[in-house]
Amino acid sequence: MFPRMLLKNILSARNQRFLANSLFQYIDELLGVEHIGVFSEPKGGNSAEFLYKKGEPADLELYPKTFWTWVSQFDTSDGLLPLKMNTCQWAYEQHMSAESYVFMLDNHPEMRTYLIAENVDPQRISQSNESNQLEALQIIAARWQCVRAETEAAKEFKQRDIKEAKYLDVIKQRELFIENMKLVQQVAVDISNPSNLDELYRMAVESVRDKLGFDRAVFMLLDIKKRCFSGTYGTDEFGNTASEHHTQYDLHQLEETYINALFEGKENLVIVDGAPLYTAGNVIGQGWNGMLILRDGEEIIGWIALDNYINRNPITSYQRQMLESFGSLLSQIYIRKRQEQNVRMLHASMVELSRCMTVSEVCKSAVTFAINRLGIDRFAVFLTDKECTHMQGTWGTDIQGNVVDESYYRSDTVERSIVNAAKVSPNDVVFEESVPIYHDFHIVGFGWTAMTMLVDNNGEPIAFIAADNLIKRTPLTHQLREVIRMFASNLTEVLLRTRAQEEIHQMNENLEQEVKARTRDLQKANEQLEMMAKMDPLTRLGNRRMLETTLEELCMSCEDGSQHYGLILVDIDHFGLYNNHYGHMQGDIALMRIGNILQHHTQSENEVFCRIGGEEFALLVVNQSPERVAHLAECIRKCIEDEQIPHHLNTCSEFLTVSVGYAVLELNQSEFSFDRLYVEADDSLYRAKELGRNTVSGSVSLIEVV
Repeated sequence: MFPRMLLKNILSARNQRFLANSLFQYIDELLGVEHIGVFSEPKGGNSAEFLYKKGEPADLELYPKTFWTWVSQFDTSDGLLPLKMNTCQWAYEQHMSAESYVFMLDNHPEMRTYLIAENVDPQRISQSNESNQLEALQIIAARWQCVRAETEAAKEFKQRDIKEAKYLDVIKQRELFIENMKLVQQVAVDISNPSNLDELYRMAVESVRDKLGFDRAVFMLLDIKKRCFSGTYGTDEFGNTASEHHTQYDLHQLEETYINALFEGKENLVIVDGAPLYTAGNVIGQGWNGMLILRDGEEIIGWIALDNYINRNPITSYQRQMLESFGSLLSQIYIRKRQEQNVRMLHASMVELSRCMTVSEVCKSAVTFAINRLGIDRFAVFLTDKECTHMQGTWGTDIQGNVVDESYYRSDTVERSIVNAAKVSPNDVVFEESVPIYHDFHIVGFGWTAMTMLVDNNGEPIAFIAADNLIKRTPLTHQLREVIRMFASNLTEVLLRTRAQEEIHQMNENLEQEVKARTRDLQKANEQLEMMAKMDPLTRLGNRRMLETTLEELCMSCEDGSQHYGLILVDIDHFGLYNNHYGHMQGDIALMRIGNILQHHTQSENEVFCRIGGEEFALLVVNQSPERVAHLAECIRKCIEDEQIPHHLNTCSEFLTVSVGYAVLELNQSEFSFDRLYVEADDSLYRAKELGRNTVSGSVSLIEVV
C-alpha cells in the first residue's frame, strides 16, 4: 500500500527539494538503496551535476555521452529501468553496483531529469512490483513535473509583474521629471532678479537645497589665473546656510575627476559615489558628492558643489537632468547679472567721479567709492609722472578702514615686484598673495595686495591704484579683479580730464606760488625721508641713526654739573631658536609686538627706544635715579613676559622673554662717555644671561660725596 502520509506530503509539496527528500526516504525504506541521486541532462556544453543526492552515487562525469541518447528514448515514467538493459555499451559495473536502476522523473525537452538508484536489493524490487508499491514513483514524477510547471509559471508571472512595475515606475518618474522641470523653471524665475551677485550666490544655494530637494550645496567661484577657487555661501552639517566668503582653496585640492571635468571634459555635471564629504576642509562623512559646472561659453565661471550628507539618499537620473537644466539657467542668470552689475557700477562711478573739480577730489571720491561700493578693504591712489620716477600719495585708507588724506606720502618708484609687474602690464590688475601689507612704511599685517598702473592714450603713466585685504581678509576673486580693472578705466578717463583742467588753472598762477608749493612739497618729502632714515620699519622704533641723533642732542643740551646717565639694553632670549621653529614671519610679528611694548616705556619726547641689532634694543635716559632706571628695566622685562608670546624652545619659560642689562653713571657733562656707559650696560646684560635669562642685572656708579 502507498503510505497516506507520503501521498499527503507529495501532493502538498511546493518545491522540488521537498519532493526529492520524500522520494529518497520512500525508496530507501522500500528498497534499501545505498546511493540515490537526481540529475538533469547536460545542455549547451555544461557538465552534468547532481541536483539532489543521498550517499555518494557515481560521478556523472563517468557517464558516457551514449548514455544520454539511450536514456532519452524512455519518454514516460513507467518505472525503474535496470542499467543491465542499457544498449549504450557502458560497463557501468566498474563504477557502481550491478543492481542499479534509472527512473525518468521529468521528460521536459529543456530539462530532462532522472533518478539513479545504486546497489538495490533485487528481491525487494520484485516484492515491490508485486505489491504495486513502485507505482508511487509515477505519482511523485507527476508531482515533480507539476512543481516544475508551477515554478516556471510563477517566474513568468513575476517577470510580467516586474515589467509592469518598471513601466509604471517610468511613468511616475517621467511625471515627476515634468514636475521637477516646472520646479526648475519656477526657481529660475524666483532667483532671476537679485539685487546683486552676492544675493544671487545665496539664493542659488538655498534654492538647490530647499526647493530642488538636495541635502547640501555651496557656490564656488573659479579663478583660473590664480589656479584657485573661493567660496560664497554654503551649507553646514546641520543644513543651515553659512558664509564661505573667507575660504579659498588651491585647484590641486580637488579630486582628479573634477579637475578633468573642468579642463578636459564637456560635461556640466559630475557625480562621485562613495566619496568623503567635507565641511570647512574637514571630513564629516561619506556619500556621493557632485559638481554642477557653470559656464559662460568656453569660460568656466565656477560650480555648485552638492552632497547627500544629511539624508544619504542616492541621486536619480531625473535629478541629474534637473540639475543640468538648473545649471544652464543659473549660468545665464549669473552672466546677465554680472554684466548688469558692472554696467551699473561703471555708470555710478562715472557719475561720482565726474562731480569732482580737482584731482585730489577725484582721488578721494575714487577711494570712497571703492571702499563703500566695490567692497574693497583698503584702497589708495598714487599719482606719478610720465617717466614713472615717483609715487605721490593722494587719498587712501588707514588700518581701521577710514578714508584719510595721504598727500604727505611721496617716494621714488620702489623696486618692488608688484610695482614692476604693474608697469609691465598697464591697465591690468596685478597681485601678490600672502605678502606683508604696509601702512606708512610699516608692516601692519599679511594678505594679498593688488596694483594697477593707469596710463593715458599714449601709454604714458599717470597714476597707480593699490588695494589690499587687511581688515576683512576676504580673498581676491576673479570678479573683484575685473571690477577693479573696469573702475580703473573710468578713473583714468576722469583723472585725465580733471588733470587737464587743473593744468590750465595752474598756468594762471604766478611763479612765486609755484616755487613755494614745490619747496613745500620737497620739504615734506625730505621730512619723510629723514623719518624713514631714522626709523626701523618693522618695529616702529628708532634705529642706530636715531640713537646717534639722540646722543648729539644730549651732548648739546646738557648743562654743567653732575647728572645721572642711564642706558638700558634689552635682548630677546633664544630668538634664533624662535625664528627657526616658528618661521621668520612669526619672528617679525613678535618683534613688532615687543616694539609696541617698548614704545610705551619711554617717558618723554627725548627718550626713544632704538633697535640696535636683530633682537637687541637700547634706551638712553637722563636725570633718572638709579632706582627709577632699575624699576623701568624690571617693568620692561615683566611686560614682555606678560605678553605671553609662545616660545616652547625657551629654556627659562614657555613664553618669549628678554634679558635686561642697565648701567647708571653719575658724571659731569664734560665727562660723559657713551662707550663707557654702553660697556657697563653690556656687562650687566651678559650677567643677566648668565643668571639664567629672563632677568634684570644692573650696575650703578655714583660720585662719592666727601
